[in-house]
Amino acid sequence: MPQAVEAYVNGNNFSTIDNVKRQIIHLYEEDFKKIDPSGKISALYHSIPSQLAKDLKKYRISSALKKRTTFKEELLFDLFDSKTVLPCYNSTDPRVSLTLTKDLNSYKLYLSDTGLFVTLMFIDRPITENEIYAKLLSDKLPANLGYLYENLMAQLLASKDRELYYHTWDKENSTHYYKIDFLISDGSKISAIEVKSSGLGKHDSICEFTKNIRNTLRTVISFHKKTTNKKMVYNLCLCISHHLYKIYYSIKIE
Repeated sequence: MPQAVEAYVNGNNFSTIDNVKRQIIHLYEEDFKKIDPSGKISALYHSIPSQLAKDLKKYRISSALKKRTTFKEELLFDLFDSKTVLPCYNSTDPRVSLTLTKDLNSYKLYLSDTGLFVTLMFIDRPITENEIYAKLLSDKLPANLGYLYENLMAQLLASKDRELYYHTWDKENSTHYYKIDFLISDGSKISAIEVKSSGLGKHDSICEFTKNIRNTLRTVISFHKKTTNKKMVYNLCLCISHHLYKIYYSIKIE
C-alpha cells in the first residue's frame, strides 16, 4: 500500500506502518458494512489468516460466521468483487483443464495485499510492535509461517493476471490428504508450485502428483524460506510473467 510505504520512508518505524495498515483495514470494513450492515463480509475477511493457518482443504464460511449460519451467497461475490481478496479454486482433475474442472464450492481465500495479511495476523492487539516485525523479518518468530508465504505467492501470481488454482486428493487408507498449493496453465501443460514454511523437507504431494500427471506436467517449483532471496524472487517473477520453462528448484522424481 502506498500509504504504508510512505509511512516507512518518513519514519522508518514498523509500528507506524502497522497503524496505517489498520486504518486501511478499517476503511475496508466501513465499505463492507455499506453492503452488509450485519458485518458478515467483515467476518469473512478477518477469518482468512486463521483458516489458512489451519491448513484446511477449503475455506469454511461456517467457521468464519460461527453461529450466524444464515448467509446469502451474493455477499461472498460482493467480497470477491471488492478485489480485497483472491479466490483460489480447487481443480478436481488438472489433467483435463484447470478452468473446466474448477470446483466452485471448494476454494481458498487469500488477501490481495500481504502487508495487510500480516496486520490481520496480529489484529488481536492494539498495535503490532516493532519487535514482532523485527522477528518476522529475521525469521525468528516462533510460528509456522507457511500460510503467510502462500499468501505472498497468491499475490505474486495474481499480479501476473493468473487465475488461482490448487489441487487436493485423499491419501489411501488415511484421513490425511495430498495438496498442491498452486497450479498454472502453461500452454498445453501445467506447472505446479509448492510453498513450504521451512527448508526443503519432504515432497510427498509433489512426487505423487507427478506420478499421476507426468505427461501433462511441465515444471515443478518449490518456494521456501531458504530460497527467498532477492535474486530467486526476481527470477520467479520473470518465470511466471513469461513461461515456466526453467526449474528454479528441481525435485528428482524416482
